[in-house]
Amino acid sequence: MMSTPTVRVLYIDDEENNLQAFRASFRRMYEIYTAISAAEGLLILQNIDVHVIIADQKMPNTTGVEFFRSIVNTHPDPIRILLTGYTDIEALADAINHGDIYRYITKPWNDLELHNSIKNAYDAYKAKIDLRNKMIELQKTNDELNRFIYSISHELRAPLVSVIGIINLVKMEGLYDSSGEYWGLIETCSNKLDYYIQKRYSTIKMLKTYLTTAK
Repeated sequence: MMSTPTVRVLYIDDEENNLQAFRASFRRMYEIYTAISAAEGLLILQNIDVHVIIADQKMPNTTGVEFFRSIVNTHPDPIRILLTGYTDIEALADAINHGDIYRYITKPWNDLELHNSIKNAYDAYKAKIDLRNKMIELQKTNDELNRFIYSISHELRAPLVSVIGIINLVKMEGLYDSSGEYWGLIETCSNKLDYYIQKRYSTIKMLKTYLTTAK
């Protein structure tokens, strides 16, 4: 039987009653952390790998949106949900458009709505981490292709170019026909091998360009 993943949720609100109500409602569903101020919430973030952050919009010293914007660079992974007891459509739309918040919920919250929002936020968090891991794998593949391209362009073609150079030297000295068809056979095989190597080289370069663009 697969175990349910532990979802760590941080809720920041300057009203203790709201923090207590949140803990009472969701303590059995999630690993709950609460903070009475943005400063206290930041301290928790520095010590706990939180998946979802919920913050009240109207707090002393800073708003929820301002707090979220302040942690975008230092804590970019947690998904951010804003609780607001009043409607400021312009500020909320701006915060959503800039990626500062994932979703907003009006207060007083509905337990089912907030529960579903947290679940969706955690799914978004997992998707973000999965995408990052795939990007890392993609970069590794890209690095391997770089090494392979280097191998083709230098280690494989270098001796072949030397053979073709010798054939040209033989031609310059008028010895090309001195050994029957042997020099011609060597030249034909060398040119064919060089063609196939360069063809594979071009294909790999195209694939590398595609992978780089996909990033």
